[in-house]
Amino acid sequence: MDCRGVSFSYGRSVVLEDVTFTVPRGESLCVIGPNGGGKSTLAKLLLGLIEPDRGRIAVLGREPREARTGIGYVPQAMRFDPQFPISALDIVLMGRLNHLTVGLFSKRCRERARAALDEVGMSGYARRPFSDLSGGERQRVMVARALACDPEILLLDEPTANIDLSIEAQLIETLAKLRERMTVLMVTHDLDLVSAIGNSVLCVNHRVHRHSLPLSGETIKEIYSGRRRLEHDRRTRHQQGDHSACAHD
Repeated sequence: MDCRGVSFSYGRSVVLEDVTFTVPRGESLCVIGPNGGGKSTLAKLLLGLIEPDRGRIAVLGREPREARTGIGYVPQAMRFDPQFPISALDIVLMGRLNHLTVGLFSKRCRERARAALDEVGMSGYARRPFSDLSGGERQRVMVARALACDPEILLLDEPTANIDLSIEAQLIETLAKLRERMTVLMVTHDLDLVSAIGNSVLCVNHRVHRHSLPLSGETIKEIYSGRRRLEHDRRTRHQQGDHSACAHD
């Protein structure tokens, strides 16, 4: 995964500016930063849902739209009608839609969906109505849906949001196993998740800055404290060769 000089705006509002970073295959990268800094926009760009105003993005050596089948995406939340009779297995089978030609899913697709449920510890919930599951159980089913397409990259948006601590521990254990065999890119505010899963951190606040782990308390303050974000951004620009915000003699 490679981004070079990527910028994006919604109208006159600049969301991302001159974003450059690389994610080698097999790495686990956590994307953090303040609300409104551009994390979700970056995820949409990587998925090919929107296109950059400037710059270039390559995912698995291809344009993002062409690489979608190689990405398993887990959204922060899934909107659905709780009255609609859909099971956990049906949700996971959505990850096999690109293998569906005519009629019903094949035996191979159903086997792969069940294997994905088993991988996240939800094999006993296949026939359970999705609406009956807890928030954490639904999230693990969504991870299984992403795995059902046999992805090379797993992209998760706030995977521990709205779930309790006991379920979070189970989800972290699942993700720790998955990162051993695929590239993981995760948007999160959960610093416990960052320390458990990440190889490195990408701070996104309109621009980006790469951090190694563990994060120091000072770095965390710079990323999330309103008073220190400007200085953090200036340092980022300086390190990337942009001295427009510097006070050089």
